[in-house]
Amino acid sequence: MDAPTMHKSLATMPLRKTKVDDPQIILCLQDGKRIIVYSWGGSFRVWDLETDTQVGEEWEDEFFGVETIVLSPDSKKVASSGGSDGAVKLWSIDTGKVIRTWTGHTKQVTSVCWSPDGGRVVSGSDDRTFRVWDVESGKNILGPIDTGED
Repeated sequence: MDAPTMHKSLATMPLRKTKVDDPQIILCLQDGKRIIVYSWGGSFRVWDLETDTQVGEEWEDEFFGVETIVLSPDSKKVASSGGSDGAVKLWSIDTGKVIRTWTGHTKQVTSVCWSPDGGRVVSGSDDRTFRVWDVESGKNILGPIDTGED
């Protein structure tokens, strides 16, 4: 392999520096070319890994403390949890805006996941319950389901 070809290989590509303050969570998008980085200060940023540039403006979460972010099956949305408000937020990757906020948990939400068809999000909380949310209607369709005592 000649030097120019070797340099273009991802395995030998030099590391690039990006300005992200204290990254806490990184999520790779399905195209393999972009990532979402959540920083401790409450901001989300989409980064293009091929051009080493931020895509669009950063998104802000006013309640900070995001515990987890999960990608929707269609790669167009993310659900986040963990804020002190006990809510689950649904974000548009294209706009960086909150599409929906689901509330009902009485303590911090520590886990979220998508159904395979992208129609539902399940959330689990320190209040010892989980809930199932319908993405389209925004309604709580199951729960709270008590997971047991301390």
